[in-house]
Amino acid sequence: MKLALIMTGGTIGSQKDSEGWISLNCEQPYQILELFQGKFPHIAKGIEFSCEMPFQILSENLNARYLNNLIEMVQEVLQQKGLEGILICHGTDTIQYTAAILSYVFSDIEIPILLVSSNYPLEDVRSNGLDNFRYAVETATKDMKGVYVIYRNSDSNTYVRTGVSLLGHRTFDDNLYSVNGGTVGYYDADGKWIADDSFEGIQYFQAEITRKEGREPKTAHSKLIDITRPIVWLREYPGMAYPELNGQTKAVILEGYHSGTIAVDPRLRAFAQGAKQLSVPIYLTGGASEKGGYETMKEYQELGIRNLVNQSPIAVYCRLWLELSSRRL
Repeated sequence: MKLALIMTGGTIGSQKDSEGWISLNCEQPYQILELFQGKFPHIAKGIEFSCEMPFQILSENLNARYLNNLIEMVQEVLQQKGLEGILICHGTDTIQYTAAILSYVFSDIEIPILLVSSNYPLEDVRSNGLDNFRYAVETATKDMKGVYVIYRNSDSNTYVRTGVSLLGHRTFDDNLYSVNGGTVGYYDADGKWIADDSFEGIQYFQAEITRKEGREPKTAHSKLIDITRPIVWLREYPGMAYPELNGQTKAVILEGYHSGTIAVDPRLRAFAQGAKQLSVPIYLTGGASEKGGYETMKEYQELGIRNLVNQSPIAVYCRLWLELSSRRL
């Protein structure tokens, strides 16, 4: 079996220095591969790895330039004959963004792209990096295609999640979560694979890539641009204050409360009216259904707010970023 391994840095490629600071391990960037081959020789046997390292960063420094470099690297390794999967070692902070971008750009890929990270440096006994890497390799042997993130949560289960279903991290929480808790499946503490019966529901997210508004978001030949003002992303809170939009604004994402609701008051109405005058679409995320629910949801439609059902705010942001970069906004 032939797999490509792309190293980008992150905690999985870092170590603690003499003062206790976590920094990139430039002396031994492929430590994770050596640990895997040493501890799981029965799994590693017969697997040929081709290794690439387009850059090394701590993932909080992720930006358009690094994402473009990664996309180009993936396109390059896809030219390898006999390639059956791609593993990408990435930092945990922004792994959701990279997974979503790759999901859209490579929406028609016929092999799996598997992203892995680590909550602590590999030498730390609390680290889940080696488990994540091990089960990514095992997942690569399954009949799967598309982009996935493999990550062990604190419940000792290592979950396989689609790249467009991931939610942002909870504050002070290393765990990863998906929209509505959906996964493709997971490896339990004993390494047994358990398929998730809700996998058909997860396929819905992948279908959204090409269905929404009849537009095809695949932009494999478009470079991401650095964005500062075009996309405004707001999170609902009591007493919400809305910013003033201008001609540079191209889209607004409203992240509602857990039930997908936002307060309907004069401030929202004025904000929605201003967005309408500027032809700026407002997307509401967090809702689980288009009909029913709380009565405030009826008013969103009247205000022209588009309720994106069962979609991760991060995936929505990444989709808009790609569309903006390809001049479709």
